Amino acid sequence: MSNNKKSEKKAGTKMRSSKNFKISTRIMLTAILGILIPIFLIGAFSPVLIYFTGSYFNISSVTTNYYSTINQIQWAQTISSISNALLSEGEDKEKLDGLNEFVSPIEKLGSSIYIEKNGKPFYSSSKSDILEEANKIVKVNKNENLNYFANNGLVIVNHANGKKDKYLIVAINKDYTVKNASTHYAAKEFTNLLLGRTGIIAIIIALVFVLSIVIISLITSKTIVSPIKKIADGADEIARGNLDYEIDYNSKNELGQTVESFNQMRRRLKHYIDKQNKAEEERKELIAGIAHDVRTPLTSAKGYAQGLRDGIATTPEKQKKYLNRICTSIDDTEKILNDLLNISRYELKSYKLNKVNVNLKEFINDGASEIKTMLERSNFDFSLQMNVNPNTQISVDTDAFARVFRNIIMNSIKYARDNVHGNVRLVVSEYERTVIIELTDNGTGVEKENVSKIFDTMYRTDPARTKVSQGSGLGLAVCKQIVELHGGLIWASSKQGEGLSIFISMPKIEERKDNIE
Repeated sequence: MSNNKKSEKKAGTKMRSSKNFKISTRIMLTAILGILIPIFLIGAFSPVLIYFTGSYFNISSVTTNYYSTINQIQWAQTISSISNALLSEGEDKEKLDGLNEFVSPIEKLGSSIYIEKNGKPFYSSSKSDILEEANKIVKVNKNENLNYFANNGLVIVNHANGKKDKYLIVAINKDYTVKNASTHYAAKEFTNLLLGRTGIIAIIIALVFVLSIVIISLITSKTIVSPIKKIADGADEIARGNLDYEIDYNSKNELGQTVESFNQMRRRLKHYIDKQNKAEEERKELIAGIAHDVRTPLTSAKGYAQGLRDGIATTPEKQKKYLNRICTSIDDTEKILNDLLNISRYELKSYKLNKVNVNLKEFINDGASEIKTMLERSNFDFSLQMNVNPNTQISVDTDAFARVFRNIIMNSIKYARDNVHGNVRLVVSEYERTVIIELTDNGTGVEKENVSKIFDTMYRTDPARTKVSQGSGLGLAVCKQIVELHGGLIWASSKQGEGLSIFISMPKIEERKDNIE
């Protein structure tokens, strides 16, 4: 099993590496392979072709007494066969018997063969002096090879030298002709050549070249066209709004880089649209929340004002009560608008912090005193635990951070559980570079899936928003903006029905140590 997996991995690596070829490299390889593969195929199959088609094309024996390219090849093949027969192992009688297979066809066409062995006559197909007749056609030197094809005859002189014996082979044909190479004849000869045996061989070679180039081109074009089609399909899917469509093509070449860029563009577009849709939903919720929260106190104030106008409040005490309710409703509306103004200033970074370096322990003690006073009014218990160095300092806007504490405590009071004595615990812990401030209550808590939402603008755990007088849902959002403007972090942890813990992480001011010598 392990060997199979290794082989599969190797095969996969090879496939991936071939996919990584650049387009220019693929085109160059296609051109090279388009030349090399046909040559290889022709070289590999030409012996087989000659073997199986030799008898059909008559390459091994002479068939005509006039000159042509095929005829010249036939004569060369015949002389070569005679030489091989003479140099073979065996007695002279066996060699003479073997010559008949090659000599008989050319003798039927009027050709004569003369063979000498070691300077002495060995075979002659004519009683006349073949060497003398050859010299009548063309001057012959017995020591040199000769291939003479002309209108006055044919003369071939060849030597076959073995380890022991040396042979001279002379072939003549007095009736041999070379046809007139006129324009008409050349065209006819070319037509015969094209439609004859030579033409068939040339066509086969050409077809091998063409088919090889076509197959290689198809394979190469597929590797280029396939990813382009995938990119086009991906563009169509995105145009139809399908931003989840992933183009599946892994490669390091130009097309692979294009696909990766396309997928990244799609992911960024999807992220942007999702973010935009989320922002739009939040905007709608914010507008609805503001409209509801502002309308509630305004409706109350309007009702009491109409009561005063219609004379319902007939006594001074009742009139004063109505006026106090109107003022309270206006104060609630003003508080909501002020919170909205502040949150927008924080989000637009237009609020400038007035930060100072303060001693952490003193700052927490001051804040704890105010927290304790607020909680005592609502009959809450309070405890403080500090694990900090007396000299630790942080950089804060004390007024802004006091508001953070107030908003968190007001949130704890607002969401206290019925029939449960309220309790808030403040824990401050110091670490190497940060300070963690933890405020924990025993209120109603928040569902796990909604913990991350409590710092969103206008979020309230009361979906019906019936407790407008107790808060606008902006308190913790303000806390988040103030803490982040200080370069800190704020997060929450909660279990519904058991309380809420809010954590604030603030950077410490690093102590400078001067070396005095």
